[in-house]
Order: sequence, then C-alpha cells, then structure tokens
Amino acid sequence: MAMAYVYLAAAIIFEVLGTLTLKNTEGFTKVIPIILTLVCHGICFVALAAALKSLPISMVYSIWAGVGTAAMAFIGLWMFNEPLPFHKVMATTLIVIGVVMLNYTQPKTEQIAKGDTTETLTIDKSSVNVKTTEIVAQRNSG
Repeated sequence: MAMAYVYLAAAIIFEVLGTLTLKNTEGFTKVIPIILTLVCHGICFVALAAALKSLPISMVYSIWAGVGTAAMAFIGLWMFNEPLPFHKVMATTLIVIGVVMLNYTQPKTEQIAKGDTTETLTIDKSSVNVKTTEIVAQRNSG
C-alpha cells in the first residue's frame, strides 16, 4: 500500500514536469520539449495506473488533480511571474481543502480498491431450462 503512494507522488511530479515542458513546446513547434512532454506524461499515466491497483480511484484522482493544480499555480508564480491574485489563492486553498476532506471522510473499509479479486461462475448446461430454439424462433419471427 505504501508503494501506491510513491506511485501517486511520481504521477504528480511527472504530470507537473510534463505541463512545464508543454509550455516550452510553443504550440508543439519545438521537438525536444515535445518529446519531454510526451515522456513525462507517459510516465505520469503509468505511475497513476500503478497507484490505482491498490488505491480507490476517487482518492487517487482527487489527490492527483488537486495537488497538481495547486503546484502549477505556485510554479506559475515562481517560474513564469504569473499573477497570483487573492481569488486564485482562495480557489487553490479550496481545492486543497476539498482533497483533504474527500480523503478523510472516506471510511477505512473503502481505502482498498475494489476489483482486486475475480470470481468464476460455472453454469452446468443441464441445469438450465431454457429452450434455445424457442428463443431463436421468437427473435427471428420479427
């Protein structure tokens, strides 16, 4: 379970890096930033898929999107001198609060992803009382 959080952290880091390199592609006209963007986002989605093996999708996606959004808001301020007005700070704060609330309000029993087990259902054909010829005749009678 701890590795799932490492994968989630890696997904966030590579998503942020991919978004930063995306800005440098200048509309997908520079080859090296395009390659870096594709590689970073590819690693991001592989790590995200690995995290989803053992964590619920609602938690993984909210953390991934929320932390990534907050990180990009502050990186935009720091690296690109983008404005960070009060309403942007409040919106980012609300995103972080929302992510925290989503993750702390889930019962602990839901922390394990569903679908990890597979059950096989075997049907004995002799115990099924369906007359297939009647069904086919009804379906074809139109």
